[in-house]
Amino acid sequence: ARGALFWIAGSRGNYNARVKLHHNILLSRINNDVNKIGQVISFHINIVFRQLTQFVFGSFFLLKISPQMSLVAFTGIGFIAIISAIYGQFSRVLAEKVQDKFAEASAIAETSFRMSETIRAFNGINLETSKYEAGQGEALELEEVQAWAYGMHKFIADSVETLLHITVMYCCWSVGRLHPTLVDGKTLTSFLFYVKFVLESSNEVGNEWAKIQSAIGASSKIFELIGRVPRINDQDVVVVDKEEDDLTMNATSTATSTMKEVKEEEKKEKQQPIINMSNMTVTYGAMEAPALKNINLQIHEHDRVAIVGRSGSGKSSMLRTILRFYDPSSGSIELQGINLQDQTRKDISRKVVVVEQEPHLFPTTLMENVLYGLPYDENDVEQEEGMRVRVAEALELAGLPVTGDDKNDLGLELDTRVGEGGRTLSGGQRQRVAIARALIRSPDVLLLDEPTAALDSKSEKTVVDALQRVMQKGARSMVMVTHRLGVIRSVNVNKVIVLEKGEIAEVGHPEELLQNKDGLYSQLAREQGIVAESSSLSSEIMSSHSSATTTTTTTLVNGDVNGSVDGGGGRLEHDVEMKDIPTPLAQC
Repeated sequence: ARGALFWIAGSRGNYNARVKLHHNILLSRINNDVNKIGQVISFHINIVFRQLTQFVFGSFFLLKISPQMSLVAFTGIGFIAIISAIYGQFSRVLAEKVQDKFAEASAIAETSFRMSETIRAFNGINLETSKYEAGQGEALELEEVQAWAYGMHKFIADSVETLLHITVMYCCWSVGRLHPTLVDGKTLTSFLFYVKFVLESSNEVGNEWAKIQSAIGASSKIFELIGRVPRINDQDVVVVDKEEDDLTMNATSTATSTMKEVKEEEKKEKQQPIINMSNMTVTYGAMEAPALKNINLQIHEHDRVAIVGRSGSGKSSMLRTILRFYDPSSGSIELQGINLQDQTRKDISRKVVVVEQEPHLFPTTLMENVLYGLPYDENDVEQEEGMRVRVAEALELAGLPVTGDDKNDLGLELDTRVGEGGRTLSGGQRQRVAIARALIRSPDVLLLDEPTAALDSKSEKTVVDALQRVMQKGARSMVMVTHRLGVIRSVNVNKVIVLEKGEIAEVGHPEELLQNKDGLYSQLAREQGIVAESSSLSSEIMSSHSSATTTTTTTLVNGDVNGSVDGGGGRLEHDVEMKDIPTPLAQC
């Protein structure tokens, strides 16, 4: 019964540790260190309890037979205990180093499997093999030291036990010879039996103690990671948003709808920004310089915002701060009027959804990928059908219909398995699945991290068309990071934030920023071959409420080209000289 209970305890300990340490970086810790913990709980501690029980009862009978002769036995037992304690401490330190080396080697192996194509393409097989062999070799050297240390400990402990047996027998024989009436044969036999019983128990306790110390050393990182307090901890959040979850995607009740309408009206009256950054500075990791400095920005409902800038300017850092992957080191960021640090990840994920540059898909079905994170009862037939309809609608809106018609590139169905990382889908299709996954949550803020950066022109157009439908369908805010300025015009962005070295360099409508020839946005546009349109056309875009239609007459360096658009609401002519625009851009 005792063994079964300890076995169960060890198995449960393994399960709990694996659940808490389910991260790719901790692959070796999960496979090796957690098993060490399980062995300690289910096997070694069980043996220690058994041997300690035998030791206590054996010592009791030794003292009962002869307290004087028992002192000789206990002296040897104390010496064995000291040796075991020294060896246990040494084994603990050594085991920790061995497990670290195994973890490093496992990380190399995992990286090699994940990046196998890149390694083969750059002829790096021998390099990765040598790195892995070097890591395993260092671990092997430490294990050999462990083996020699174990052999030395075992030799000394067994030698002491043998010498103690001889010493006790000699003492008993001497006492029996000098004082025959004090020790008879029966008493001597019983005493020697209990001496052997106690010595074996104490020796076994010493061995198991050393193994426990070794396992503790090997698993020290496990306890360190489990006990680590997260840098961003939901337990410190005082929940101020009492809105109930709608994770089952059931129809919202009339009363709830009415309350939401009232809240929306109050929000409009206050003109409260959906995202508000006040003097926000963000520093993370080992960085000395902040990724974002003194950011003051407001994003309102229905805003379509693009964040642009050169590499390393802080674009992705701003997106990750909105998702609360980072907390500001100074200043604040609010989401719907509530400080982001006062909201849990669950609250934030309900309001803000991100579509990443490289969407991560799971090796499950198309439907399960779209519904990821939204639990529902698969056994409820009615709910299952309702969810299938919603997923199909989201995929249709994202430009990936699953109806089986000609529009469906690969004959996809909701139950089609997408493979590891979505490898059965093209890059554009994976991106559209990610858009559908965001759409089905109906977020207040849709974040797009370089949504078309890794796509060809055809796939880019398909994704851009999907984004246009998304923005027309839902009254939500959009924040997009992009380096392709052409996408900004395609999705009708009304505000551009230009970052430079972590600071806001420019903010404004894209056409307005293009008119500032000395501005960073205009410079980026020229580098990409995007030419500022005439000021009259920009005014028309900026003032969509105006009924006047613009007619533009453009005077070029080498001739005149007249263009007019007459909508019956008026006519306006404007001359723009293109001398200052570089020749390649003028040709555009």
